[in-house]
Formats: sequence, C-alpha cells, structure tokens
Amino acid sequence: MRHTRRPFPKSILSILIVGLMALIIYRFVQPALTKDLNNFAEPKPNPLDSAAATTSISTATSTSAAALAATTITTNLSTQDESYVLIDPQSTAILKSSNADVQRAPASTTKLLTGLIALKTLKDTDIVCVGKEVTIDGSRLGLSPGDEISVNDLLTALFVHSANDAAAALAVKISGSIPAFAEEMNKYAAELGCQHSHFTNPHGLPDPEHYTTANDLSRIANVFLKNDQLMTFVKKTSARVQWKDARGMVHSAKVNNTNSLIGVYPGDQGLKTGTTTEAGQCLVSYVTRSDGDLLLVLLGSKQRYADTIKLLDEGWAEQRSYTALRDLAKDPRSLNLSPGIY
Repeated sequence: MRHTRRPFPKSILSILIVGLMALIIYRFVQPALTKDLNNFAEPKPNPLDSAAATTSISTATSTSAAALAATTITTNLSTQDESYVLIDPQSTAILKSSNADVQRAPASTTKLLTGLIALKTLKDTDIVCVGKEVTIDGSRLGLSPGDEISVNDLLTALFVHSANDAAAALAVKISGSIPAFAEEMNKYAAELGCQHSHFTNPHGLPDPEHYTTANDLSRIANVFLKNDQLMTFVKKTSARVQWKDARGMVHSAKVNNTNSLIGVYPGDQGLKTGTTTEAGQCLVSYVTRSDGDLLLVLLGSKQRYADTIKLLDEGWAEQRSYTALRDLAKDPRSLNLSPGIY
C-alpha cells in the first residue's frame, strides 16, 4: 500500500514564522528605537538637591513576577552599589531589583512623603505664615520669616523646584515643629508598610538617622501616584509661585522642574529627584504607556538619568516580550496587535 506524506499543518507553520519574526524584531529593532535615549547626557550632580539654586530659583497587567524575575539581563549601570526596585504599580509585582532593602539616605525623594501628609491635613487654599524654619540650606524658593504663602504654592515649590524652605514651612504648619512632623512621617510610613525607614525632617537634608530603602520608598511612591492632586505638581516642567512678605509686598517667581526626564522619556509622569553628597543621585520615576505602567525607585546612582532609562527600557522589553508570547500562544495574529512591538 502506498503511503502519502501529510502536509505540515499550516497553523503550526504560521506560529513558527510569526514567532521568528517577533524574535528578530525584538532583537534588532527595539535597541535602535531607544538608542537616542540611552545616550541621554547626565548633568553633573549638585552637592545639595539643586543647591546651585539657593540664590536663583529659575535654574533649572498583572504579569507573572516569577516569569519576569527568571529573565536575567545584564545591566551596565553607573555603579553596582546603587539600590533600585522596578515594579508594576497596578499589581505591585517586583519586576527587577538590586540592594532594595539596603538603608540609604533618600535626599529630596523624602518630599513624596511630606506631600502625602500635607494633603491629609491641609487644604490647598490654606494660607501659611512662615517662621524661622524657612532659613535653611540647599534648594530654596527664597521665603523669609513673616512671609505668607498658600499651601498650593508651597506644594508647587516643593515638587517642581524641590524647595527645602517649602517643605519646612508645611511641616511646621501641620505639626508645630520639625521633630513633631518627623514623628508623623514615621507613623504614616509604618502604616504604609515601611519597615526599614526612619525620617527626621521633611526635606531630606543629611542626617544619620534619616534613611529609607528602595522597597520602602516604592510603597510611598505607589500611594503618591494614585493621588491625582499631587500628581499635577510633579508633571509640570515649570510653574509660577506667588507669596507676600511681611510688609504686604507681592513676590512672584518662575520655578523649573529638577527632573530632566519629563518631556524627554516617552510616558514619563515625573515623581521626584533627590541629590546630596551622602545620598548620591536619586530618582523616583512613574511611566505610563499604552502597554502598561512602570514605577522605578533609584537610590545612590552616579548617573541617575542614564541608569533610569536603561532600567525602564529593560522593563518595557520584558513586559512586551511576555505579553507578545502569551498572546501569540492564544492567536498567531495577535502579534500584529501587540503595542510597542514594531
């Protein structure tokens, strides 16, 4: 009896061809798309978060965590000593991390917690009469004792310009003193599940007893990004702030965002920068796109923008690969509909 060979099933052949196409596209096209961003120039760090601005205010899906954790990508970061955690903020799944429970100085990323407490207690229309607490080092708006300013303008200065005097003014308005406000910070952080943090001030200026971890800070940041009112401040590239001095004279100033990735890295929604000699360069980033969201906490970097771009790019690549392969198993035609593949 003569046997005829069965033709190779077209459906299987289609899956193999499409899968090969996906691998080629991911291997060769994706790096080209992000080449320019990976060459992003890192500015020189300042000794205190935008300390040069002390006298000049215009200076500028729930995915499988196990599957992603199993994907090892060698990342050449500016230093292997830095701490970071990359999470899916929707599921809180950790996608990538290093030294995430090491206690470190957080610099001005501290102000994320300060803002959360401020809006728990104050209205943005409240007026604050500031005292001696605004005589402080580092990045400042330029407030003097006796000045009056709204909570809205203080929050603008806090998150756009990273103003330390704005942080101090909010703290004293809320709790009466910096130490009393620090107690409130530690209490609220503990409620959020921060087990390895301790705060002594609202701005992040160096103190041996002021520290957090990348994991703890990610818990604070994940709550922050769900607050629509606070998110309006961190997204602004610039803003104008107004206040009155003790004589009733009106002062107005333009402030520029200290986060250089806003408007540069696609989907970047901001959050918070931080730099001191003790802390190194810190950056908390929230990025949202059609194919998902990512939250990255980076502490102790030497080149925060270049490191952030590398880690976020790897996060997107892993998310897209996982989604594409998952959908491909269901329907070979899904490759054409996967966002970010081409």
